[in-house]
Amino acid sequence: MNITSALASMLFANSAKAGSVDFSFLTKSTSSGTSTANIGTVKSALANAEKNEAKQLAQTAKDPQIQKDLARYEKVVKNAKTIDDVLNDPVARTVLMTANGLKADIGNIALAKRAMTSDPTDPKSVAVRMSSINGAWLDFAKTYNLAENGLDALSPQQDGAAGRWRLSFEREGEAIEAMLEIKKVRGGGYQAEVDGVPVPVTVTGASVSVDTLWRDEADELRTSTFTGTLSKDGLSGTMKNDGETTTSAWTAPAYFAGSITTVRNNYVAEKRLDMLDAQMPGLGSAVLFKQVAKNMKDAVDILGSALGREVITTAFNIPKQIAIQSMVAQEKAINTRMNPAKLQNDHFVDQIAQRYLIMLNGGLGGITA
Repeated sequence: MNITSALASMLFANSAKAGSVDFSFLTKSTSSGTSTANIGTVKSALANAEKNEAKQLAQTAKDPQIQKDLARYEKVVKNAKTIDDVLNDPVARTVLMTANGLKADIGNIALAKRAMTSDPTDPKSVAVRMSSINGAWLDFAKTYNLAENGLDALSPQQDGAAGRWRLSFEREGEAIEAMLEIKKVRGGGYQAEVDGVPVPVTVTGASVSVDTLWRDEADELRTSTFTGTLSKDGLSGTMKNDGETTTSAWTAPAYFAGSITTVRNNYVAEKRLDMLDAQMPGLGSAVLFKQVAKNMKDAVDILGSALGREVITTAFNIPKQIAIQSMVAQEKAINTRMNPAKLQNDHFVDQIAQRYLIMLNGGLGGITA
């Protein structure tokens, strides 16, 4: 039994138990032995999948194989020197790409290396050019920006006080957050920047002191001094503004402290959708489509989303071969069959999801959208 079948059994078997999810009603066998879905089964499938999301996610996260995959990913990214080290590991590559909507290209390592390290602001970059086929490439480049942040964006790269820190404090009643970056230099010294602006810094063992300039409400130039220490949770201490006798607290955890947790949660969510797909083809995609459809404002957004393209072309019986046509022709194919602006309407999106499942599973269902 493969992992999908095993997890599907774990999540959806034994429906007689209180609180379990019964998917046995999703399909009906025809006289020829094939399975089709009708509007009743599709509506029930979607409703049950959405109602039991939290329970399914918790169960998926406990699966031994998924836990093993995630442990391998964490080990690889923590020890990697370059993105190549991550992508050259089959398990780490699968986890990272699956968690970021790129599982269809897991085998295309060369493309992944070029796209993931692309400058998201460069219109000629691989990630930008690939976004017309799958917008997840550009989303990845924008989210992690490995070109600028390096592997720090995947796993915090700290060396004592050196590293990127998310500096948080309050000044004149305003909550402020900035990136504090401390670098080691030759001779054992340190340099620092706050949001890219060089600032004086002193590092003595676990003790850190940073001075910053700012302008108050009267447009007067002021100085703030941050003094603190390094612990397992990052930097923290007290801040004092010049001319004042009171101090206030500040904290600075690793800037990308949540990066591994984000990938972990996204991977578990994707595997849960795979489980739904195993029970009814396309169910996971339909559930996800309902969650993200509002982000698709027009035909270009639909075509740039692998999920949007799949759901819309299937729901409206648009040939997959339109992918080889010009973008103008592809947009026309979408716009003549549905109004993308209506994807802001939850009822319309639900109808599309139902229609997609019925078309994918051999029925027509009479749904109009």
